[in-house]
Amino acid sequence: MVARPSCPTMEGGIAGIFRAIMPVGTVQAVRQKYEVFRTAGGDYLVFSPSSRGSSSYHMTLVSSARVETLAVAMGKEGVTTGSLMKDSRLEKALGTRDKIAKRFDILIGLYVLAATGRAEMKKEGNNLVFTKRL
Repeated sequence: MVARPSCPTMEGGIAGIFRAIMPVGTVQAVRQKYEVFRTAGGDYLVFSPSSRGSSSYHMTLVSSARVETLAVAMGKEGVTTGSLMKDSRLEKALGTRDKIAKRFDILIGLYVLAATGRAEMKKEGNNLVFTKRL
Protein backbone atom coordinates (compact mmCIF):
# COMPACT_ATOMS: atom_id res chain seq x y z
CA MET A 1 0.00 0.00 0.00
CA VAL A 2 1.29 3.46 -0.92
CA ALA A 3 1.29 6.09 1.82
CA ARG A 4 -0.51 9.28 0.86
CA PRO A 5 0.62 12.70 2.02
CA SER A 6 -1.43 13.87 4.96
CA CYS A 7 -4.03 16.52 4.47
CA PRO A 8 -5.10 18.74 7.39
CA THR A 9 -8.78 18.04 6.74
CA MET A 10 -8.27 14.27 6.82
CA GLU A 11 -7.03 14.40 10.41
CA GLY A 12 -10.63 14.75 11.59
CA GLY A 13 -11.67 11.78 9.51
CA ILE A 14 -13.80 11.56 6.40
CA ALA A 15 -16.89 12.86 8.22
CA GLY A 16 -15.03 16.09 9.02
CA ILE A 17 -14.63 16.83 5.34
CA PHE A 18 -18.37 16.94 4.74
CA ARG A 19 -19.44 18.89 7.85
CA ALA A 20 -19.75 22.23 6.12
CA ILE A 21 -18.85 22.32 2.45
CA MET A 22 -19.60 25.41 0.40
CA PRO A 23 -19.81 25.56 -3.40
CA VAL A 24 -16.96 27.53 -4.98
CA GLY A 25 -17.51 27.14 -8.70
CA THR A 26 -17.67 24.96 -11.75
CA VAL A 27 -15.04 24.32 -14.41
CA GLN A 28 -15.99 23.03 -17.85
CA ALA A 29 -12.94 21.15 -19.06
CA VAL A 30 -12.50 19.46 -22.43
CA ARG A 31 -14.52 16.33 -21.68
CA GLN A 32 -16.39 16.96 -18.47
CA LYS A 33 -17.46 19.41 -15.82
CA TYR A 34 -15.83 19.69 -12.39
CA GLU A 35 -17.72 20.98 -9.35
CA VAL A 36 -15.49 22.55 -6.70
CA PHE A 37 -16.38 22.98 -3.02
CA ARG A 38 -14.53 24.45 -0.02
CA THR A 39 -14.42 22.52 3.25
CA ALA A 40 -14.72 24.04 6.71
CA GLY A 41 -10.98 23.39 7.09
CA GLY A 42 -10.20 25.48 4.01
CA ASP A 43 -9.30 22.64 1.65
CA TYR A 44 -11.14 21.85 -1.56
CA LEU A 45 -13.28 18.96 -2.80
CA VAL A 46 -13.45 18.44 -6.54
CA PHE A 47 -16.23 16.26 -7.93
CA SER A 48 -16.42 14.93 -11.48
CA PRO A 49 -19.05 12.62 -12.97
CA SER A 50 -18.25 8.93 -13.15
CA SER A 51 -19.13 6.76 -16.11
CA ARG A 52 -20.31 4.06 -13.69
CA GLY A 53 -23.77 5.49 -13.13
CA SER A 54 -25.86 8.61 -13.46
CA SER A 55 -25.47 9.45 -9.77
CA SER A 56 -21.83 8.38 -9.35
CA TYR A 57 -18.99 10.86 -8.90
CA HIS A 58 -15.25 10.83 -8.42
CA MET A 59 -14.06 12.99 -5.54
CA THR A 60 -10.61 14.48 -5.05
CA LEU A 61 -9.49 16.27 -1.89
CA VAL A 62 -7.05 19.11 -2.64
CA SER A 63 -5.23 20.86 0.19
CA SER A 64 -5.31 24.65 0.21
CA ALA A 65 -1.51 24.59 0.60
CA ARG A 66 -1.16 22.80 -2.75
CA VAL A 67 -3.48 25.29 -4.42
CA GLU A 68 -1.47 28.23 -3.03
CA THR A 69 1.81 26.65 -4.18
CA LEU A 70 0.38 26.24 -7.68
CA ALA A 71 -0.85 29.86 -7.68
CA VAL A 72 2.67 31.06 -6.88
CA ALA A 73 4.24 28.74 -9.47
CA MET A 74 1.93 30.07 -12.19
CA GLY A 75 3.71 33.41 -12.35
CA LYS A 76 2.53 35.85 -15.02
CA GLU A 77 2.83 33.58 -18.04
CA GLY A 78 0.41 30.86 -19.07
CA VAL A 79 1.25 27.39 -17.79
CA THR A 80 0.34 23.82 -18.64
CA THR A 81 0.58 20.71 -16.50
CA GLY A 82 3.67 19.82 -18.52
CA SER A 83 5.44 23.08 -17.76
CA LEU A 84 4.57 22.82 -14.06
CA MET A 85 5.83 19.22 -13.93
CA LYS A 86 9.32 20.69 -14.36
CA ASP A 87 8.95 23.24 -11.56
CA SER A 88 11.08 22.16 -8.59
CA ARG A 89 8.98 24.27 -6.18
CA LEU A 90 6.16 21.76 -6.56
CA GLU A 91 8.13 18.67 -5.50
CA LYS A 92 7.52 19.04 -1.76
CA ALA A 93 3.97 20.41 -2.08
CA LEU A 94 2.77 17.51 -4.22
CA GLY A 95 4.49 14.83 -2.18
CA THR A 96 4.85 12.31 -4.99
CA ARG A 97 7.43 11.32 -7.56
CA ASP A 98 4.95 9.29 -9.61
CA LYS A 99 4.57 11.26 -12.85
CA ILE A 100 0.94 10.31 -13.51
CA ALA A 101 -0.15 11.17 -9.96
CA LYS A 102 1.83 14.41 -10.07
CA ARG A 103 0.27 15.49 -13.38
CA PHE A 104 -3.22 14.66 -12.05
CA ASP A 105 -2.60 16.61 -8.81
CA ILE A 106 -1.39 19.63 -10.78
CA LEU A 107 -4.37 19.53 -13.14
CA ILE A 108 -6.94 19.23 -10.35
CA GLY A 109 -5.24 22.09 -8.48
CA LEU A 110 -5.39 24.24 -11.62
CA TYR A 111 -9.10 23.42 -11.95
CA VAL A 112 -9.55 24.70 -8.37
CA LEU A 113 -7.78 27.95 -9.30
CA ALA A 114 -10.06 28.30 -12.34
CA ALA A 115 -13.20 27.57 -10.30
CA THR A 116 -12.24 30.17 -7.70
CA GLY A 117 -11.66 32.78 -10.41
CA ARG A 118 -7.91 33.01 -9.79
CA ALA A 119 -6.98 31.48 -13.16
CA GLU A 120 -8.37 31.40 -16.65
CA MET A 121 -8.33 28.19 -18.68
CA LYS A 122 -8.05 28.05 -22.49
CA LYS A 123 -7.54 25.18 -24.90
CA GLU A 124 -4.62 25.85 -27.24
CA GLY A 125 -4.03 23.00 -29.66
CA ASN A 126 -3.69 19.85 -27.56
CA ASN A 127 -2.94 21.76 -24.35
CA LEU A 128 -4.97 23.37 -21.62
CA VAL A 129 -3.25 26.64 -20.77
CA PHE A 130 -3.93 28.31 -17.44
CA THR A 131 -3.24 32.01 -16.94
CA LYS A 132 -3.29 33.80 -13.60
CA ARG A 133 -6.03 36.40 -13.28
CA LEU A 134 -4.90 39.62 -11.71
